[in-house]
Amino acid sequence: MDWSPLRIKIQGSCIYCEGSGYVNDLLCNCAIKFRAYNRMVRGGFHEYTLDFITGGSYSIPMLENGLEAIQYFVANPDVALERGLSFYIFSKENGRGKTTLAHYLVYVLLWHFSKTENYSPNRKYMFESIHSLCKKFRSGHMDEIANASVLVIDDIGMETRLADWKKENNITMLHEILYQRKDQRLVTILTSNYEPSVLAGFYGSVLDSILEIQPDGRIGGHLYRQVEVGGAEDFRLSFENSEWPV
Repeated sequence: MDWSPLRIKIQGSCIYCEGSGYVNDLLCNCAIKFRAYNRMVRGGFHEYTLDFITGGSYSIPMLENGLEAIQYFVANPDVALERGLSFYIFSKENGRGKTTLAHYLVYVLLWHFSKTENYSPNRKYMFESIHSLCKKFRSGHMDEIANASVLVIDDIGMETRLADWKKENNITMLHEILYQRKDQRLVTILTSNYEPSVLAGFYGSVLDSILEIQPDGRIGGHLYRQVEVGGAEDFRLSFENSEWPV
């Protein structure tokens, strides 16, 4: 059997099952990890970010709000997927761990489901930046995006330099995607550098009802909860996670 480099990296190096994927007829953790990684990497998630959150040193960053919702999501993956529980994760600074937290939440779901299933063709997990999302939408991948079981859209609101007509197209695209996903109760995780009230102004309040932005500028209603990430170390600047040996 030909193994992919990813499988060799995760399962082939396991000292417990010696690459078989089983210990005493039970599925080894390395096999579960490979299943989760494989589905996520194929869906556009970053392998180096997954390495970080599974490396033993990751912890949820300091949150200004939203911790209770995060804890509920993590503790109840079946409920989260069934009900389409969704998040708007934001911070006012770059590098505070928004994207990493989004990876972590999806990994928790996939770890749970990978214990009992090797591959579920009815489930698709996707990670898209706002810019790659626009390209896929224009290329006719609307159904794939709108119907993914879990979709992460990274850095929404970062289209600030677009011409007005392009911005209008993006608003139409987001409205269509998010409306369909909410209607189908599909898990959607959005990350941004803008607090909800600022995002509402940027998009001309078109997305307010879909994202459940309240009159006071906070998000929270039927499906969405807001998570504000506070101060945290940017793991991209950490020597501990450096590829350099010196």
